[in-house]
Amino acid sequence: MPGTQTIKVDEEVFDVLSRTASAQGTDINGALRYLLTPPAVPAEPAEDHDEE
Repeated sequence: MPGTQTIKVDEEVFDVLSRTASAQGTDINGALRYLLTPPAVPAEPAEDHDEE
């Protein structure tokens, strides 16, 4: 069953969460969900410049 749990974070972490929440138009919980959700499209693989 879902519940609420309070966690303590460093001031710098709180600052990042606050700025992310503001940029996303949400609250701290929404910022956490945004940061923890993997991207829908996988990142392009890095080019391998060693192969010739």
